Amino acid sequence: LVNEVSTSRQHLQAHHQGEYLKWSAANRFASMLPNDMKQQCKDVTLSTQSVLSRQSSLEGHLVERGPTAQYSESIIHETTILWLIETDQPIHALQHPAFTKMVKIASHTKNGIKIPSCRQKCQAVIDLFKTRLLDLHKCFSVSTQFNIDARVLSNVLLQSDAIPG
Repeated sequence: LVNEVSTSRQHLQAHHQGEYLKWSAANRFASMLPNDMKQQCKDVTLSTQSVLSRQSSLEGHLVERGPTAQYSESIIHETTILWLIETDQPIHALQHPAFTKMVKIASHTKNGIKIPSCRQKCQAVIDLFKTRLLDLHKCFSVSTQFNIDARVLSNVLLQSDAIPG
């Protein structure tokens, strides 16, 4: 009598291991003998630990943020007054729909906003101007006799802005 339940794998390992290993190699079959299974589990555990030890950390990706201004009505009031004075804006500029839209969009950000450079803003204004000019040109181009190339027209208008007077 045996004090444990025996399986055919234990029998194969005990009495026919060489034949089983030849057969499994010939048939490209992974050995399911108990000792081989224990070794496979150890190999998987070691490879998992190896992967975990090589895993990069978040430290290189974290960016330290500077102090953030806390929201309060008095800070908003003071900041808008300073903005009006420093940029020489009329008082009613704060009620302009474009300004309120910009403030609402900026208020929903979690990481602050990045304001584009002057060159980027200038290019965006020029691109918007050209797009609107082309749209107007399409709307009003009734006759081909007076058709003016929109690029030529935009260049003339841009150059005329540069001429003082």
